[in-house]
Amino acid sequence: MRYNFRLLIKLAYWSLFRSAGTHGRLTRRRLKALFWWFTIIPVHNFFTWFGFLLDEIFFRAYRRQPVEAPIFIIGNFRSGSTLLQRLLAQDEAHITAMKTWEIYIAPSITQRKFWQWLGRTDQRLLGGRLARRLDQAEQKRLDSIPMHRVALMEVDEDEGILLHNWTSSFLMFIFPYMDLLSPYLHFDTEVSSKEKKRAMTFYYRMVQKHVYFHGGRRYIAKNPAFSSKVHALREYFPDAKFIYLVRNPVDMLASKTSFFSYIWHYFNDPLEKYPFKDMLLELTRGWYVETLDSLECLPESEYLIMKYRSLTEDLDTSTRLIYSHFRIPLTPEFEVALAHAVELARNYRSKHKYSLIDMGYRPQQIIPQYTEIFERFNFDPRTEELMAELSKKMAEID
Repeated sequence: MRYNFRLLIKLAYWSLFRSAGTHGRLTRRRLKALFWWFTIIPVHNFFTWFGFLLDEIFFRAYRRQPVEAPIFIIGNFRSGSTLLQRLLAQDEAHITAMKTWEIYIAPSITQRKFWQWLGRTDQRLLGGRLARRLDQAEQKRLDSIPMHRVALMEVDEDEGILLHNWTSSFLMFIFPYMDLLSPYLHFDTEVSSKEKKRAMTFYYRMVQKHVYFHGGRRYIAKNPAFSSKVHALREYFPDAKFIYLVRNPVDMLASKTSFFSYIWHYFNDPLEKYPFKDMLLELTRGWYVETLDSLECLPESEYLIMKYRSLTEDLDTSTRLIYSHFRIPLTPEFEVALAHAVELARNYRSKHKYSLIDMGYRPQQIIPQYTEIFERFNFDPRTEELMAELSKKMAEID
């Protein structure tokens, strides 16, 4: 496993010397973010890679751990992947997925063992005082993130695991320099063979460690960014299965643009409220058309295409279809979890509202871009008046 020092140095150089006039311009907010990323993060990286070294000494058996028929939930952002992954991950008899703390705080087996030991010690000697303090800090910091609930003990996107060797597409949120990071969003077609090997070998080892740590259960990941990695994933996980979630482009684009805008503004002071709109249009089209083309080269038993509305409006039937298609047995315990999730989904109402018109999009941009998708899935492309009405419409659960 190798660390991507070359990209780290490039991003640092661009941040300090080539950021003028870009969405990553040097302002007080930006300097604060950079200070954090080039002081705290390197320290954590050091301990993480030291943990990887100890893994090779004390837990080397993880390298013999098979990763059998992992399931990858893909599709454009804001298409229901979080809902589906967090539901399926409740099937603890068969499935395991990375939680936020495992992705960002403790990716190595050694780190996870340490934090488990610390948790037991806290309960035994301090009555859980440290755990309560952590819960308070989590509620203050993470619960404030809109549109995507984050919790340390909740499963999430393991694309974040690639931040530990600087090969993650998530770097675009902290370093908004698409000239450098765009290839990671078109992974199968634009990343060099050498860089693919660096990223995918690292990712494969991280999944091996996780499956080993959790007793060999079947791995499930949801990563919209993996929509550009279907061929790479099949190379490293030959028996991988895919669930592709497809949402009406009008609704998806509004939700995605709003969410990405929030993240870019969190780490930067962009020049406009909704940065990179043209890039998002082009990217999302590729993650529809090109990703579907890649999947349809596979045997039908290897993938499942599911509409967002089918998932959110009939979660029970959609989940049972997934279990039947991939031959996963339903346990009584998961039946209970599924019934509870169906009830929660039925009562959910989003507080977020989006307007494509307010974001600066126009129908003449959107309709030609997604014509194939509108026609294939019988989606309503909307008129300009209907698109404007999105500002009055509640966005559905993501």
